Amino acid sequence: MSDTGGTVEDYVNLNRDVSELDSMTALKQYYEKTKPHLSSDELNFLMEDKFSYDEDLDDEKDIMRKKLAMKEEVASARVYLEDQKSKYYEEIKNGSRLTPEANKAMEFFNRYNKESEQTKITAEKQRTAFDQKTNNLFNEEFKGFEYQVGDKKFRYNVKNTNEIKETQGDINNFVKKFLNKDNIMSDAAGYHKSLYTAMNADNIAQHFYEQGKADALKDSIAKSKNVSMQPRQGLGEVKAGGTSFKILSGDTSADFKVKLKRK
Repeated sequence: MSDTGGTVEDYVNLNRDVSELDSMTALKQYYEKTKPHLSSDELNFLMEDKFSYDEDLDDEKDIMRKKLAMKEEVASARVYLEDQKSKYYEEIKNGSRLTPEANKAMEFFNRYNKESEQTKITAEKQRTAFDQKTNNLFNEEFKGFEYQVGDKKFRYNVKNTNEIKETQGDINNFVKKFLNKDNIMSDAAGYHKSLYTAMNADNIAQHFYEQGKADALKDSIAKSKNVSMQPRQGLGEVKAGGTSFKILSGDTSADFKVKLKRK
């Protein structure tokens, strides 16, 4: 625009398809840019003087000469206007003729387009990597998920591998379980419990493993304390030092009876 002295309005006008302009309009715009020192009336006079003719009065050769001259000038005008349109575009893109507010808007728009394109490329790259690693995990040899409990590993077997891969391939399938029909959170407790469990899977497994051992020990101690205090009946004959003792009966020490048998 510094070369042409034009404005943004000039670009708007020239943004039309130049090839669709009629000959006189193209010439008028061409002369307005190349002969800015002439007024509109002077330009009209110049165009009329150079290209107008009377088919009844003028010589046939003069008419042909003016037609050819106009055709050449129109062709030059279209080339010039097309070239100016490109120049205007570059100037506007660089923001040299924009107001400060318009320039900021243009900078934001260009930056947004660039960032959006980069974000799209990054997202596609991440999605490709995710799909590839997911397919590698859920292969024919996949049996289940392993959990680290202390120095041991335990595996939770799964059978519907393909269903799990498809469901977990989209994080939205997890989130939407806790949303209502308007996609608003309806089960915050369930969401955060599930997310916490997922982020602390081994710790959760360790907790319940330790809890199971504690419950088993507690049950074992309770059973060991539940000893029957009822006296045993008919324990039979006991020999000691050549003497035989036979337990007969007795619920208490007072009732306890022993029969001595000597040989």
